[in-house]
Amino acid sequence: MARQSQRSKGTARSKVRVVLSELPPGRFYPQPKQKRGPKRQLVSTRPRTAPQIVQNCRKSYTINYKLRVLSWLQTASIPCGPSKFREPTMREAAERFKIPFGNLGRWQREEKAGNYLEVSASARRLEGGGRRRKWVDMERRLYECFRQRRAEGKIVRRSWFRQHAKRLYSETYPSTMVSQFRFSNGWFRGFLSWHKITLRAITNKASQLPIDYIEALVNWMKFNRRNSQLRPNTPSALPDIPGEVGHYRLSNICNMDQTPLLFKYLSGRTYNQQGEKTIWVQGSQQSDWEKRQATIQLTIFADAIPRVKPLIFFRGLGVGPTVLAEKARYDPRVVVKFNAKAYANSANIVEWLDEQVIPVLGGRPSLMALNMFGGHKTDEVLDTMRAHDITLSVIPGGCTSMVQPLDISINRPFKDILKVSIAKSFDERKKTKTGGGTHRFSC
Repeated sequence: MARQSQRSKGTARSKVRVVLSELPPGRFYPQPKQKRGPKRQLVSTRPRTAPQIVQNCRKSYTINYKLRVLSWLQTASIPCGPSKFREPTMREAAERFKIPFGNLGRWQREEKAGNYLEVSASARRLEGGGRRRKWVDMERRLYECFRQRRAEGKIVRRSWFRQHAKRLYSETYPSTMVSQFRFSNGWFRGFLSWHKITLRAITNKASQLPIDYIEALVNWMKFNRRNSQLRPNTPSALPDIPGEVGHYRLSNICNMDQTPLLFKYLSGRTYNQQGEKTIWVQGSQQSDWEKRQATIQLTIFADAIPRVKPLIFFRGLGVGPTVLAEKARYDPRVVVKFNAKAYANSANIVEWLDEQVIPVLGGRPSLMALNMFGGHKTDEVLDTMRAHDITLSVIPGGCTSMVQPLDISINRPFKDILKVSIAKSFDERKKTKTGGGTHRFSC
């Protein structure tokens, strides 16, 4: 009986298979699901913008690119006389867009056959479609908070987005649970892409050129050239002897600049709107005095001979057992000073002139190029320079990155070498497990 029942079931199944196989296609099983989005139209009914002239040959082509090339081939006009125009040939289109000639004919046949009318998911995303956003109101409020914070010059990082997104979600949708919203990488990338937000490096004042920088630089060069002329009728302690640059010798033309030194070099970055060339933040966050660990003052001469030692300013009063113990470890090729803000002021500049600069100038007329720092232009600094025939050449504000020799060719490689030295010093301290405390630079 068991065998007969199994046979009967098998015959019933075979009959069902036969019956289903005899049904017309599409009557029992549903048709394939149609893709969402508008269907493509023929190029003849909707012209497209032509791509730019291609310099290098492409290896793959999207459907949108093919349609734009075919649209240019049908709608473009090439002048062939004073007032005559003609349609471009396929050979001209192939040379213009660096496309193999045989591809154009095949693309035309495929487009007329309707092969390009189906819209793919990737094409819908490029045309503004794709996955719908779930929390539009919350994202709009988050974007407004972001714009307001950046208008105030405050830094915005990923942690700020996470914190405020969850807070705004609970305020915007109080009836839902906060756990339903997950600050995922996909959502965050989509939010940044939708609002055109990107992670940018913070720009400083020197990287933002003023509007009238050309006129300012021309006036500055005229000032230097005028003061470099020989002055035979000017009374001086020494006779006027022509130098390599008119009134000055190369050994009497110098440039000085201060640059901050940090124990840990961090890349100043913040999220900001795309397209903006200036990424600024409040001074209290990136340029605050409390953020400066030390400042080094470098001086170079036009003849490339080092005559003035590097001057390093540390924060503090310069007294105490720790400082006295460290002085024995200072390199004799540098000068170390202490300042309440770890940055040079007018008193330090006068002291630097008297101790280091004036003795090496030899009493000859000199030209010193400095930036527009306020400590360089005080009365006591100017009086000291005039007393020793030193002409102060103030570089226009915002133009130091273009004309100041230290910014152009010295500071960047110096900081790169310093970063390696600091990292190596910290690694050695970790290996030897020496005690903590404040570690000074020993350049």
